[in-house]
Amino acid sequence: MLKVIRNLLCASVASASLAFGAYAADEPNPIDWTSAPEVDGQQIMKLGHSVNMVWSSHTATLKRFAELVQIYTNNEIKAEIFPGAQLGGEREMMQQARQGVLQVTLPATNNAAALAPTLNVFILPYLATSTDEVNCLQDKITPLIVDKVIEEAGTRIVGWENSGWRAFFYKSDDPIEKPSDLANLKMRVPPNPIMIASYEAWGGNPTPLAWNELYNALQQGVVEGGDNPVTDVIGMKFHEVINRMTKFHYTILTHPIMVSERWFQSLSPEHQEAVLRAGREATDYIRWWQPIDEANWWQQAEDAGVTITEIEDESEWIEKARAIWPDYYDSLGENGEELAQTALKLVEECKAEM
Repeated sequence: MLKVIRNLLCASVASASLAFGAYAADEPNPIDWTSAPEVDGQQIMKLGHSVNMVWSSHTATLKRFAELVQIYTNNEIKAEIFPGAQLGGEREMMQQARQGVLQVTLPATNNAAALAPTLNVFILPYLATSTDEVNCLQDKITPLIVDKVIEEAGTRIVGWENSGWRAFFYKSDDPIEKPSDLANLKMRVPPNPIMIASYEAWGGNPTPLAWNELYNALQQGVVEGGDNPVTDVIGMKFHEVINRMTKFHYTILTHPIMVSERWFQSLSPEHQEAVLRAGREATDYIRWWQPIDEANWWQQAEDAGVTITEIEDESEWIEKARAIWPDYYDSLGENGEELAQTALKLVEECKAEM
């Protein structure tokens, strides 16, 4: 089947080249996954996410995933992507996926954990401190938690997107370099109990706030900052209302590719394998694509006049943040402490393998 669709695409491109001559070399491919023809019995796979940036890592991940599903099912599953929270907030889309109304979504792990507490294991501050460690941990622990997440949220993890390390962004005369520097800043935090507790452990003033309210809150001084990957900070134009960023490594913003289990079980075995393969390959793709893209966003931050600070010694941040872990084992679902210790063990395995 894969050979059939490849032949179709190649023939279409060849025909277009003959029709348009040299001019066609400057034109986009006339047939791709978004414009492939309808076929008898074709299913529509709806994918929803919350970011409205045309080229964010969220969009790049889902475009790649959608394209691969369409290719590996020989165009029998056709994708439609709905960005910018068109289908609701991330928790709403998770509920839609549970019900089978939405086939695929890409929620932030901290938001997905509201329905799948097991995913809070990835929110434990300073569980891992390098991108390679996070990627390795995802590969090792996901097979151990897939069934649990299905039980909790009715969704299946088929892959991962990493948006980059969360960095402090804020408006201040002085940089954030040590935990005590947070004392006089009201910082926006996602409504996740572990993330709120991390700020409290550092002596900060966390203010839970929805993402879509953040720009106005920064503009009006309701909060003075928060933490997100640079892609989100600059992409959402927060540089217009903040003047500083600080890099550190307490957690990466991750998004699991979540597939409705109800929909997944309705697929043929061949189509199930196509979805799983697409998830694996989309994960590999974004792990290559995202760091290249992120470097560009950091350059844009500098060009926009944002002052960037790097914390050279994070030991005090790590000590204070990891001290809260025992208080939140219960938030990881059943056997939370065991899960946290398993994750730590896997991170150490990852380090030994690197």
